[in-house]
Amino acid sequence: MTDAEIIKALGGCAALGREFGRNTKSVHNWKSRGIPWRWRAPVVALAKKRGVALPVDFLTREVGL
Repeated sequence: MTDAEIIKALGGCAALGREFGRNTKSVHNWKSRGIPWRWRAPVVALAKKRGVALPVDFLTREVGL
């Protein structure tokens, strides 16, 4: 699952932007640049809350893969 697929599974750029207090464009950039390290733990927490399974290597893989 790519970062873009994770963003989509969690509701899209606008939904994540609202959830994390970021603008939609910032979150949209994560689709091509990767979810930044500082937002990975909050993404994991949100995925657990919403029942979205993340790849086992999500917290250890390089940004942008």
